[in-house]
Amino acid sequence: MKTLYKLLGLAIIDFGLIWLWVYQMDPDPSGSIAIILLVPFVFILNLIIAGIFFLAKKKEYSRVFLINSVIASFVMFYLFGDGIDRYQERRLEGWTFQKADTTFSLIRWKETNEFSMTYSLDPGSSWGFLDGICENEQGKWILKTDSIKMKIDHDNLIGFRNLTDTIKMSKVER
Repeated sequence: MKTLYKLLGLAIIDFGLIWLWVYQMDPDPSGSIAIILLVPFVFILNLIIAGIFFLAKKKEYSRVFLINSVIASFVMFYLFGDGIDRYQERRLEGWTFQKADTTFSLIRWKETNEFSMTYSLDPGSSWGFLDGICENEQGKWILKTDSIKMKIDHDNLIGFRNLTDTIKMSKVER
């Protein structure tokens, strides 16, 4: 039972330290490949600590860090993914909608008040076709390009193909 408490305490400490590390890193999606290095780093670091305790004849601590190497790896994987989601939530929001066999995606960039729209005919491919600026008017987003003016009102896109066209969009959750 003592080992379980030590393992639980160590997992809580790992969670705090890894959360602080990922928070300071503020990973963006383009750096998600780093997870290939970070998870093994956390795993190997715990194995090294377990080896040091084993050589120091502290077998119980060695066993705890050996088990913790797996737990800390999962914690790192989860928190890194959560850090990417947090980064995305701060910078953009998105919606999708379907028309016939085409999937449309609309992204509003929060920091620059711009938007972009893409369409996809097949999964895994998309083409950008519309970029412009956004303005917030009474809780509704007005999307403007040089020739088009649309509005987002409660996840409805108004004015996509004609002025009165209203399309129900699905908010993309991260």
